[in-house]
Amino acid sequence: MATGLLLVVVVAVTQAITAGQQNAYEAHQRIAAALAAEELMGRLAAEDYAHLANWNGHSEPVGEMTDMHGSAMPSSMQMVGRDVHVTSGMQTISGLDVRVRGVTVTVRCFNREGRMLASITRFVPEPQA
Repeated sequence: MATGLLLVVVVAVTQAITAGQQNAYEAHQRIAAALAAEELMGRLAAEDYAHLANWNGHSEPVGEMTDMHGSAMPSSMQMVGRDVHVTSGMQTISGLDVRVRGVTVTVRCFNREGRMLASITRFVPEPQA
């Protein structure tokens, strides 16, 4: 009887440890994805408006992300990949009923299974001449 009870306790503790490790790995992936998305969006924010459309379709597979100098990102970031989508359009400024032409830039980060971990979207207005 005591052996059976001990077995149940050991199995429960093992399952709890495994679940905790899975949650920690998931959190690590999400943090890496958020940092990677912010890093690339920061680069795009500094880009000249006329060149933003050239980024549409840009993709960095898992394990192949690079920084602004073309160097590999730190190993802790290599568990995610990212891509960029740029679409032209109009946006209405609420309360003013003013429509502004520009581009919507979306940076998405994903894991090896293709599951989306983080996404950032920003509207960049077209500069006025």
